[in-house]
Amino acid sequence: MYAIISEIDEQSGEKVNHIWQKLCEACGLGAIYATPTPHFTWLTAEELDVEKTKLILSTLAKNSPDISTHTFGIGIFSGVHPVLFLPLVKTIEMINIHQRIWDKISPHCKDLNMYYSSDFWLPHITLALKDINRENLACAINEIGFEKIELNVSMTSLAIAEHEDEKIGTILERFPVKN
Repeated sequence: MYAIISEIDEQSGEKVNHIWQKLCEACGLGAIYATPTPHFTWLTAEELDVEKTKLILSTLAKNSPDISTHTFGIGIFSGVHPVLFLPLVKTIEMINIHQRIWDKISPHCKDLNMYYSSDFWLPHITLALKDINRENLACAINEIGFEKIELNVSMTSLAIAEHEDEKIGTILERFPVKN
């Protein structure tokens, strides 16, 4: 699987890493460590033309406005495999770059995940996924649900990430954005 992601600023990343560590130690939620870095996602697909996408992201990163947003509270994508996350407030700048990413990159993809399309996209920073069950989800909510979690998040890059089941994801290419 491939993803177009944005890494977040160092201060926010440290706070997210602290939450990951806390959830791992207190509740056994360690699957998040398969992700390469604290980030939020713009698009995912099973197949992606990496070379064409590199050219597109390079241009988008050079022309990207500063993207800063805010997160507060926690959220859960429910289902058989719940996901615990920090919701990000959508800004006009985020909506615009998201649309450009989809318009320019989706023609070079196969099997797009439509939950990341403009109609459904809920930008977020994942805190726990894949290893959540009834017991440790309750533990996680008890562990961080009563904390005030607010971050001012800045995007530092546009990147192509690759992830295969049972392996740690990798950043294939990173394009810094101006800040």
